[in-house]
Amino acid sequence: MVRRKMTVMIALFTMFLFGGLVQEGQAVEAVTKTNIVKTVYKVENLVRIADNVVILFDSSGSMGKTFDDSGVTKLQAAKKIVMQRAASFPDVFPELKVGLYSYTPPAKAVPGVDTSVLYKLQPFNKAGFLKAAEQLPDEASGPTLMVNAMRKLGSLLDELSGRTVVFLFTDGTHSDAGASEGPLVLAQKIAKSHDVDFQIISTTTVKKQIKLMETVASINEASRVHTFENLLSRPEIFTGSVFALEESYVVTAEAQNEIVGFKLDHVLFGFNKSEVKVEFTDELNTVGEILQKNPDSYIVLAGHTDSAGDEEYNLALSHQRVEAVGAYLAEKFHIDSNRISLFWYGEAAPAVSNDTAEGRQQNRRVVGFIAGVN
Repeated sequence: MVRRKMTVMIALFTMFLFGGLVQEGQAVEAVTKTNIVKTVYKVENLVRIADNVVILFDSSGSMGKTFDDSGVTKLQAAKKIVMQRAASFPDVFPELKVGLYSYTPPAKAVPGVDTSVLYKLQPFNKAGFLKAAEQLPDEASGPTLMVNAMRKLGSLLDELSGRTVVFLFTDGTHSDAGASEGPLVLAQKIAKSHDVDFQIISTTTVKKQIKLMETVASINEASRVHTFENLLSRPEIFTGSVFALEESYVVTAEAQNEIVGFKLDHVLFGFNKSEVKVEFTDELNTVGEILQKNPDSYIVLAGHTDSAGDEEYNLALSHQRVEAVGAYLAEKFHIDSNRISLFWYGEAAPAVSNDTAEGRQQNRRVVGFIAGVN
């Protein structure tokens, strides 16, 4: 697991993680416009959990269907996600390599030109990336050559070092009939030989296709499936796959007092345990009541462990912890699971040093924030 701490100055980046002036001793803290209005700069101590990001984009004919009742196609919604999320990154980010690739041949192919490469994997430069992303088509057409994309991905990963996050945009279909190995088998082989996880961005409602994507996401503990709906409305879901959702920051803002969100500070866990302790139920009850009173809001939760034990085991343990908190809110307060976004980072983002028993206790935690409060 990668541990990379860096400080990034990001203008007007406050809606990534709700900035607040932390009041010591409060477990649930209101975040007001005092903290976010007219923000000049925010200093983020981001914990980068990936070295490389590969975005595989689907612009095939099946992506031309209308997305819900939005009036736009699945393709146009996917392009919007790529553009919006890249725009929230710093202008230059040399520590993170990013690449954008299409696995749909264009309507008018140019002989001898590899049109699958829109932004060759390289240190991230926002201006260059956005220029490349603008070249993504607005009209859906062509077959979905996912098998071909997986083979190219395997070759690309052979040349990389460190951990790679693969964002795979898909509606669950592919046009590779007759291939000796399907997308699932190829993805499994890739995961066995490379440090990679798949973040699948799904638009499908077909049960068979959903099951296939969930199977791909079960390849390892870090892989998962996300819906378009969540990514369009919740920027932290895309960003949270590359950076741990933790912060230490300084905010300059104009004073106003309208509440726009809440932060949940450390819900702590016992060693090798994932059960919610009774001593933290009051804080969680407060969170549940806030969610009930604000039906348009949602909560983002992040689970962590200390450094004792195997990294993959700790990743699974942090998943169990954050699921336990999410389940508590869902079951006791009847909060729909679509309003609870879960992330888990294992030992990758310690809040304090793991050198002492006290430090390890502070790192066995779940933190979170409520957004969308009206």
